[in-house]
Amino acid sequence: MITAERKFRPDIEGLRAVAVGLVVLGHARVPGFEGGYIGVDVFFVLSGFLITGLLLRERASSGSISMAGFYARRARRILPAASIVLVVTVLASYEWLGFLRGAEIAEDGKWAAVFAANLRFASEGTQYLNLTAPPSPLQHYWSLAVEEQFYLVWPIVFLIVVSVAPRMGLAAKLAAVLALIIVASFAWSVVQTDTNPVWAFFSPLTRAWELALGSLLAVGVPQLRRLPLHLGPWLSWIGLTGVIGGAFVLDNGTAFPGYAAALPVAGTALVVAGGTIAPRGGAERLLALVPFQVLGKWSYSLYLWHWPVLIIAEQRAGQSLALAQNLGLVALGLGLAVITHYAIENPVRFARPLARNPWSSLSVGVCLVVAAYGLSAWQLGVRAPARPPVQSAQAAAPGLAQSAVQGLSADSREPRGDPVEEVLALVSASTAINELPGDLVLDLRSAATDFAWFLPAPDECLVDPEILESPPCIFGDPDGSRTVVLFGDSHAAQWLQALDDIGERMHWKVIMLGKAGCPAATVDFRRAYQTATQRLVGPPPDCVPWMDNAISRINETRPDVVILASCNGCEYMVDANDKVLTRSAWGAGIEETLQRITAPNTTKVVLGDTPRLKGSVDCLALHQNNVQACAEPVGPLTAATYNDIERSVAEAAGVAFIDVTSWFCGSVCSPVIGNMVVYTNDYHVTATYARHLSWALESVLGPIVESGQPVQASSGTPADPAPGP
Repeated sequence: MITAERKFRPDIEGLRAVAVGLVVLGHARVPGFEGGYIGVDVFFVLSGFLITGLLLRERASSGSISMAGFYARRARRILPAASIVLVVTVLASYEWLGFLRGAEIAEDGKWAAVFAANLRFASEGTQYLNLTAPPSPLQHYWSLAVEEQFYLVWPIVFLIVVSVAPRMGLAAKLAAVLALIIVASFAWSVVQTDTNPVWAFFSPLTRAWELALGSLLAVGVPQLRRLPLHLGPWLSWIGLTGVIGGAFVLDNGTAFPGYAAALPVAGTALVVAGGTIAPRGGAERLLALVPFQVLGKWSYSLYLWHWPVLIIAEQRAGQSLALAQNLGLVALGLGLAVITHYAIENPVRFARPLARNPWSSLSVGVCLVVAAYGLSAWQLGVRAPARPPVQSAQAAAPGLAQSAVQGLSADSREPRGDPVEEVLALVSASTAINELPGDLVLDLRSAATDFAWFLPAPDECLVDPEILESPPCIFGDPDGSRTVVLFGDSHAAQWLQALDDIGERMHWKVIMLGKAGCPAATVDFRRAYQTATQRLVGPPPDCVPWMDNAISRINETRPDVVILASCNGCEYMVDANDKVLTRSAWGAGIEETLQRITAPNTTKVVLGDTPRLKGSVDCLALHQNNVQACAEPVGPLTAATYNDIERSVAEAAGVAFIDVTSWFCGSVCSPVIGNMVVYTNDYHVTATYARHLSWALESVLGPIVESGQPVQASSGTPADPAPGP
């Protein structure tokens, strides 16, 4: 017969305190605790040990397992506090972060309410447009989702193992199954960490081995108790050192979980094993002290509260907070945790009417899930402002002429004078815009998804990561006398509708060769994604074969002009050492691409990157009466791009370079120009504003295309022809 050990383990309670302390200190950006995220792995091992121990004790005492009773206990333990924090977080996000950000978080809340937050964040994290999105205040619910998925699956597997091969000992059967899970899950974690780090971080399949190892410890309790007592203290102290040391050894650049997760997981297992061999010895002497025991009791509520408190405050401020501020917020989170523990957690968990009847507990649990999900869905419907009639980009001109400069015709978008000068006048006037214009071409909700590559076409033209060849994407005038190829990533595609307009006016055939996350520079890079304080780095989305194919098509097509445009200096493109690609590496990559385009009589143009005004749409939603609070000085934004090196490479190669910075920024870069919202997200221009710029772009690009000569363009203004093709 398998026997379980003592029901309450002070060392485990103290280890909970260590785990939550590491997580909180890491999230608060306390120096030296970058690896504090490993506290989650500690919780996984402890959960596996405790849950399996409960199942073993119940079967040993009663000969069976009540599934209703098991899930009733889990519902009382987890759902009340989790539901309350979720609801408060959604409401607070709408209140302090604005209706756009609130809507995103409410959507997260729906997934978190049904224990699928990890799947939500894994799916969102692999999307190109979300690589630089701010973390959700509910992102930490991913670990609760993993545990809930374990609670859903493991008891069923346990019962199946009990029922098969009845002549075989239960411990042996469970050990065999758990060993198989550990080996398979750990191997998959290692593979996924290298090939798909976002899914590796959030997936229950890559974390199952951690929970399974804790379960294996519970199964092996009788065997552990037969070991010499003097081993226990050694194992527990070594394990605790490994756990705490891991927070210092690992950092936010560590490939995780993968092999690195073995350190905190093995350390936790050693602490648990040591405490099993020698109760009340070893590290338990430290972990049983009152501060550890008290914090261990509060650990669940503290874990729930600390992250939304920190992240909402930071996003409200619009910048990283000082250490002292973060520690003050942690203190606030701790206060909320104490209130939640004593006012919600314990009263519901130990309520006799619920404890006596598992179906009552389950009913309450279902109600809490429905309430949390329903509140999130309801807020999505009632919190957004009424959507005004959406004007088309073509109809924007009259409003612009009346509200900004008088240089635009009242019945046409075509400018009356020099289109570049008129754009510069609009940019200059934008610094006087204080209130969000009432005649916005697109409301903020529409602007947030106003991507230029959403045009009718046989196939998607900004191809997804798994696609290796761009489909025929022809715009402008398909029978035009000139052919222009737009080549690059989404920062090329953001000009697609503008070039489509130009092509129709100038009778150019416009072909787009674009792939999300794949720049027009021939560079070796990896892709980074920031989740909470953990940075996940993986391989790029098959850029090399796509680029080889695209360049071959350019050389075969022999267009009149090919325009190279990319997100340059973007932090999600990193080298093998997880450092942002250097200017020299980027310049060499642009130079190599230019050399690889060998089509005779094809003029090459490098279109500089746009300034990146991060969080501007969310900021406008929060500051509709103070637009300038969302503007930024031009210097830092210009310095963040690699336009300077692109210009140098283009000039050295005798290639035209078009700098559009002045079309967005004067002394400051404004999120609203005229009656147009300029940015969709941190990195992309709205299709509406890009189409408004089409006349200026045409005035610069037209002479190059029509003459076939590499006219040098700088700051959006034509310059003297550069020498030589």
